[in-house]
Amino acid sequence: MLWKGNKMFTSIPFPIVEDRPLIAYHPGPHQNYLASWNVMVDNGQPFVLICDDLGPDYPDGGWGQLSKDGMEYFARVDNPIGIGQAYRNPDLSFQNLLVHRQIDAKIGMEELPFIDILYIDFPELFTGYNVEPKHPLLRAASSLSSKVRDGGLIISDRKNFDGHWPLPKEEFQVDDNVMWEPLGKAEWFIIPDGVDLYHSGNQDIFTDLFRVSQKKKFPDCFDFLASLMKHRRMSVEELQDIIEKPPKRWPFHMSVNQYYNSWNRHQEFGSGRFEHPVPQGMPWKDEMFAQWIEWLIEHPEQLRPIKRKERHLKIGKIDVTLVHGDITEHLDWLESKNASLVLRRKLLTKCLEINPFLWKNSVNLQPKWELPPIPKLKWSGMKSNSQITKSMMQLCITNTMATISHRDGSLESLIQSLEGIENYVTKNLIIFHKDYQDYKMY
Repeated sequence: MLWKGNKMFTSIPFPIVEDRPLIAYHPGPHQNYLASWNVMVDNGQPFVLICDDLGPDYPDGGWGQLSKDGMEYFARVDNPIGIGQAYRNPDLSFQNLLVHRQIDAKIGMEELPFIDILYIDFPELFTGYNVEPKHPLLRAASSLSSKVRDGGLIISDRKNFDGHWPLPKEEFQVDDNVMWEPLGKAEWFIIPDGVDLYHSGNQDIFTDLFRVSQKKKFPDCFDFLASLMKHRRMSVEELQDIIEKPPKRWPFHMSVNQYYNSWNRHQEFGSGRFEHPVPQGMPWKDEMFAQWIEWLIEHPEQLRPIKRKERHLKIGKIDVTLVHGDITEHLDWLESKNASLVLRRKLLTKCLEINPFLWKNSVNLQPKWELPPIPKLKWSGMKSNSQITKSMMQLCITNTMATISHRDGSLESLIQSLEGIENYVTKNLIIFHKDYQDYKMY
């Protein structure tokens, strides 16, 4: 509810946008990101919540964030490009995304295209501590407004403020570009679809609201949104291929079956409370995922597909795709192909840090503590293993293998390697090469 003077309003004047999610930002939140999340959930519209902190309190860090029925509330999804960890709640009826980034909030804010809703509970992040006799929110107002778009909302949580600090009751000038209009005091109590705030020590939310008038113009947000969500980095054709393939559960989180096995062992042999919540089955409901992909297909202008320079060959019974580029830039595409990465340890580690979902089908050619699957491996040059391509294909787990250029990088040696191959699991071979001369047809 919203209080302005003695008048009470049942709705909060959130900004209204079309054909995109609201972009909310909470700098330096630590555990209090649960409050800003609940505020956005209560609005009931698609949103992305960005939380920047030098020490993020990730939802899966201690499994403290449970929904009211004891189920896991947040499900982890693909990492954003660059830094950060991303989560969503699959039970909400609208698109939602929580992104935690380990970065100084002053730097992180500058990377945002703009902000629709700024949730702030510690404005000293932008001003430092000083003895100026003024509300910390007002001391930081100019910095806080720097990326808030015209008509945007600033929500100031009262949890860290002393009651004696006065705030203006009428519209006031912040700087040459910005004015703030006080909207009143807002209160949120228990939110039915929100996360239980019991563990945060802040069950109820009490805030002051301001609407921003901004003269500065900002770019659109679609490049930024594509950096957060891999499906926005796909082409229409690629989206059509995955519309009935919802993403799997984060590969390093306990599955539902593992949970019940562990719970049964705990009941028989353990003591005390079993702390882990019941896991979400998948980060997306099938129907919601199909609707989301269909929506993206209908809005191709928002997509930022990663371009590939491909050549396609048929060598014997093997379909070969040669890609001129860096394999690390195309891992989401390889995941959609259910490809097995067959690589040496250093590059494979880098790839799996970017896209952990490829881990299950990957093959490490240089394991640290085990015997190498290809003895005396020589990757390239005159002394490279003459049968290295066949050997890797024999190790491949799925019918599509992805690797990088090897041997002498010539088309002749590749044709020689693939001749006579019969009854292999691998039917499709994808080779990435950075050298323009590799696999060139003369």
